[in-house]
Amino acid sequence: MLRRLYLGFALLFLAGCAGQDVRDSTAPSWVEHRNSLQLLSHWNARGKLALRTSERAESATILWRQQGENTELHLSGPIGLSATTIHSNGRQMEIHQGGELRTIDISTPDAIALNTGWDLPLQALPYWLKGIPAPGSEVQLLELDPDNDLLLHLQQDDWDVHYKKYEQFGGLTLPTQLQIQRGGTSVRMIIRNWQALPG
Repeated sequence: MLRRLYLGFALLFLAGCAGQDVRDSTAPSWVEHRNSLQLLSHWNARGKLALRTSERAESATILWRQQGENTELHLSGPIGLSATTIHSNGRQMEIHQGGELRTIDISTPDAIALNTGWDLPLQALPYWLKGIPAPGSEVQLLELDPDNDLLLHLQQDDWDVHYKKYEQFGGLTLPTQLQIQRGGTSVRMIIRNWQALPG
């Protein structure tokens, strides 16, 4: 069960504003902000996540390293649980845990669900974490904060992404609290530190 939990975290990472006005998504400040974050392709993020499904609720600390299309993810849970490291290039995913290695082909849209039972938005997550939509996929809803033109609520590929808080890191405004949800799967994330890297 622990292996499946960590795999679920990895896949989800590799995951209300009712009554507020919806700001035009072509607002110059939003377009400039989105474009600057699209250029951010090398970065580190540290924090915690809590995963809830219809069957269980668990949490883990996380270190995410993004180098272009390559993702390296380190997950660790409560004391006594073995750490997990995941590497992905967008086509394959390698999962290292407890001295064991598992490789999954994730090159087709249904490969993740077929191999793991988890139906999760692997390709979109590096963009959602930064607070922007993923390219090449239909956006059903994009709601901006009327005060600062930052993303409040995104619906894409039938997933709901709610952004609760942002902070400044090295001149960039990046999410520090967000929730990703579809059906019975929900992930809450708190990111304590962002670091832009050269590349």
